Amino acid sequence: MNGKAAIVLLSGLLCACAQTQPPAAAAPPALAAAAPPAQAAAPPPSPAAGSVPADRIVSIRGANCETLLNLSPDDRVEAAMFYIGYQASRVRARTISVSLIPSIQTRAFDYCAAYPERPVVQAFAYAYLRTGK
Repeated sequence: MNGKAAIVLLSGLLCACAQTQPPAAAAPPALAAAAPPAQAAAPPPSPAAGSVPADRIVSIRGANCETLLNLSPDDRVEAAMFYIGYQASRVRARTISVSLIPSIQTRAFDYCAAYPERPVVQAFAYAYLRTGK
C-alpha cells in the first residue's frame, strides 16, 4: 500500500512541477475593436513532432538504463526524481537529504552508463543505498 501511495504522490509532484504556458494576454479593448472582423485567431500550436503522448505507459521496474540515458536532459532529471522517491518508498524512508539528490543522480547515471542493459530501478537502488542518507 505504501508503494502505491508513493507512486500517486510522486506523480502528483511531477505534474505540479510541470511547466505550464501562461495564458495569452487579452488584447486591450481599443485594439480588439480596431481588428478587422474577418481576421480569425491563429489555431493553437500543434504538439512537437517528437513529443511523447500523455497516455504513454512505462513499466517502472522494466525500464532499462539505455532508455533512461537516451532521454533529454530535462526528462532524465524528472525520471531520476521519480526513481529516487520510488527507492525511498521501497526502503520506507521518512526523510531524504535534498543535498544528496545530485550525488544519487550522478551515481545512478554512471551505473547506467556502465550497465545499459540493466533496469533503471537497479541503478537507483544501488545509488540510493551507497549514498549517505
